[in-house]
Amino acid sequence: MIFVTVGNFLGFPRLVNAVDRLKAQGLIQDDVLLQVGGAADFESGSCKVVAFLQPDHFEQQMREANVVVSHCGTGALIDALRAGKTPVVMPRRKQYGEAVDDHQLEIAQALAAEGRAILAYEPEDLPGAIEQARMRSSRPSVEPPARMIDLVGKAIEEILAGQD
Repeated sequence: MIFVTVGNFLGFPRLVNAVDRLKAQGLIQDDVLLQVGGAADFESGSCKVVAFLQPDHFEQQMREANVVVSHCGTGALIDALRAGKTPVVMPRRKQYGEAVDDHQLEIAQALAAEGRAILAYEPEDLPGAIEQARMRSSRPSVEPPARMIDLVGKAIEEILAGQD
């Protein structure tokens, strides 16, 4: 199963539509669970869709998934890393009006440089990234990067403090 999460507040049509299209075209054979957050009206003929998951169910989906595909929100990333996954991440981008800045891109690039995530900049990057994640999931997992998690947490706190 492929678990796709976009967080609880915003939708992420660029990611959700891309995964849904890949599944509908038969380029993804796995069952797919799309957690679509604020895009609760999204419908799919090929993927199971939920707006939100309770925290324990969310963590269970992370653990049980063969591949995790996510936006680059720190909460989802931390959960994926704690579940021993190397997630495919597609950051929300300023250039598409999906974010006010490119902090998700910066986080994704840092994690990818450490081998902790597989970066998909655009929808056309997803098939290769998903396959790469599938190959990595067959290897023993490594411990989550505590230093990276701390740095990301501090960055989020700084961003939120600046919005007051």
